[in-house]
Amino acid sequence: MKIISFEVIVVSMTIICIVTPTLGVLVTRLEGSSIKWKSGTQGGERCITPEFLEGTCVRLSDCNQEKIIVEGNLLELRISCGTREVNREPIVCCTRPLKDPPSTSTTTTTTITIIPETTLTTTTPEPTSTTSISSLVDLRSNSCLLVPGVYGECIDIKRCPSILNQLKAKGNDPELVKFIKASNLLCDNVGQNVCCPTEPAPRRLPTEKEGCGEPNLVSFRKIVGGDEAMKGAYPWIALLGYGDSSLSIFKCGGTLITARHVVTAAHCIKDNLSFVRLGEHDLSTDTDTTHMDINIVKNVSHSNYNKTDGRSDIAMLYLERNVEFTNIMKPICLPNSPSLRAKSYVDTNPIVIGWGNTQEFGRSAKILRQLMIPVLENSVCQNSYKALNLSFSLNQFDKAILCAGTLAGGEDSCQGDSGGPLMTSEQLDNGEIRFYLIGIVAYGYGCARPNSPGIYTSTQYFMDWINDKVREMS
Repeated sequence: MKIISFEVIVVSMTIICIVTPTLGVLVTRLEGSSIKWKSGTQGGERCITPEFLEGTCVRLSDCNQEKIIVEGNLLELRISCGTREVNREPIVCCTRPLKDPPSTSTTTTTTITIIPETTLTTTTPEPTSTTSISSLVDLRSNSCLLVPGVYGECIDIKRCPSILNQLKAKGNDPELVKFIKASNLLCDNVGQNVCCPTEPAPRRLPTEKEGCGEPNLVSFRKIVGGDEAMKGAYPWIALLGYGDSSLSIFKCGGTLITARHVVTAAHCIKDNLSFVRLGEHDLSTDTDTTHMDINIVKNVSHSNYNKTDGRSDIAMLYLERNVEFTNIMKPICLPNSPSLRAKSYVDTNPIVIGWGNTQEFGRSAKILRQLMIPVLENSVCQNSYKALNLSFSLNQFDKAILCAGTLAGGEDSCQGDSGGPLMTSEQLDNGEIRFYLIGIVAYGYGCARPNSPGIYTSTQYFMDWINDKVREMS
């Protein structure tokens, strides 16, 4: 068999990341990876003890703290530092580490006074250390880590009902005062901020009655050749950020499906995948829309994802906290009902969106683009890819994928759009329009080449997997 090697390329007015077969293996621009967990607290970092005192994560032998030998207390002190070990020795949250310099601080009392509503004040002693706790606080999104795996948001105590109500009920109860002091510490002792627990993560997909898939100002004219989307038209579109958020390196797209979950392509999962951006429109400016960056705490690729033939190219991203829905940030619907799962979209014209390249070997788009493309029979893709020597398995073009694109070429998704949505609109019984995610940008032969439609992972086929992953949470 003759093996063709080529680079990922694009043709005008298109959007998606496509594939690069080399040495007989179909390879997307971004290779897949296994489950990645966000790293927890490391040794030497600050932590909070069960008594709500500031401590440092150190080895057990390096701690001179009283009562540490009590088994229950030891477990709690270990949990504060992520239950890790170094050379089989547990890491604990210690208020008196042996290797720290002697403390010269004096005992200070924290007083929290309840005064009418917005005049609530908190008097907090000066911090005894200048060590940064940026590892516990995400300055990008004001997130904080209460205990391993449980996140909160650093906000003013007056905006946190769960803590404020306790304060009003218990007044200056010593234990509550210590808790609030520790909570303020987690937020870098900023003003009256506390680490407020976020709402529980949803365990199911939102319904149409709950507002999924509501478009904003979408024009339903035929989008020929692709053009710029209206600002906020598709509030579920997500960008996947890699590395430091300050660099804003985006290589893939995704789709918000609940307040805590984003679905994308498995080949977009990389070790440095770190955050999701929502509410974006124009990447060339920070003043165009109020976008939001949220950390990813876990990602799960489909266990059957095959890098060779691209099958099962789907992954779930778990966000560190719930997204507060707005006009520019809300989830899309999914074809979850029996009728939508069984529906054929062949000969329909769904929309694909993204910031991918707009011409072959060109640069990525700065403004979100939209393109309407026809869905074809899977056999069309099977024959096209077989002719290109890019057919690698018997089930490569089964019901797990959608085949979509213009056979004449010139219209396609392209590099940079991987993981993004292929979506269609449906009219409800009450006349309202809802958008449904029916495909995930997967791969293709170059971009917008004649007789080379794109391959999209079918969400209809993977609905059981999607529901299972949403129920699992993080």
